[in-house]
Amino acid sequence: MLSPWGARRIGANPGWHSDVCADGSPIEFSAAFSGEDIQIRVLVEALPDRLSTSSAQTAALDLTEGLTQDFGAAGKRLAMVSDLFLPDEDPTGFAMMHAAALAPTGGPAFKVYLNPNANEGMTGTERTREALDRLGFGKAWAAVSAYASRGFDLDRIVYFGLDLADGPASRVKVYFRHYDISPAELDAKMEISLQHEAGFLGEFCRRLTGSDSEVRAQPLVSNLTFTDAGGHIPVSATLYVPLWRHTASDRTVRDRISSVMADMGLSLDGYRSLLNLMARRPLAAGRGIHTYASARMHHGRPRLTIYWSPELYDRYPPARYQRG
Repeated sequence: MLSPWGARRIGANPGWHSDVCADGSPIEFSAAFSGEDIQIRVLVEALPDRLSTSSAQTAALDLTEGLTQDFGAAGKRLAMVSDLFLPDEDPTGFAMMHAAALAPTGGPAFKVYLNPNANEGMTGTERTREALDRLGFGKAWAAVSAYASRGFDLDRIVYFGLDLADGPASRVKVYFRHYDISPAELDAKMEISLQHEAGFLGEFCRRLTGSDSEVRAQPLVSNLTFTDAGGHIPVSATLYVPLWRHTASDRTVRDRISSVMADMGLSLDGYRSLLNLMARRPLAAGRGIHTYASARMHHGRPRLTIYWSPELYDRYPPARYQRG
């Protein structure tokens, strides 16, 4: 997934400021913890040869082709919407990000994240609606609109996710960045999904950020997940809590996460071990390793995912994606 650009010299500053991590690092690691197992994940943005979105499109498509040929990733759904998200005319922003999930059993599972604001020919909402329609989820737009009832300026669509897999469980995801909203309000919104258990996420967010009110330093992110089996109703909704702007150091984040995991009945051993592998400095000497934490509760069983940056460029990354 890092070939061929992974062999390049890192340098002091990112030539291509990736959308993957707050400091511009083009790779992010994460781990999903549940009572049953740990799933390791990696997210990358294939770096372009030239500093242009057109070149980024070429790099992304080359990676997709490699995953398809070498690992059997399924690109049928991506092909159905590629002209929407990888336009020839005046593309802008990131082109595509790729993720791989590794579990103790079975082969890797791949997904892609696409840019709803790929050019000015369509708005992000228009492009997302058209993509859902092409993929057979046209009726799901009612749920997306209801979820963004405050308006798409406040509940902004920022990513469109696709599993590179076939079958009724293959997921289509719509990601939102939420401005000026409390965790409790967002928790209530997420009841639109089939699996959401309300009342958990407000406290989860408060404990990780230290705030009960709107998370203004860095907006909350969430997604709605659709599958063929679920039809036009989201099968799940997931909250992503930004961590790097709500603390003085990664040591504080580690302690907060450890407390939450203990109360959720999740073992700390895997988290602490992986964090030690990620950290290339004392945890008190920066706040850029932990990027996000996400959680879902299903039938009383928690699933917690922690996301880490390699901090290639900044151990004190600035806020990103402010409203504007």
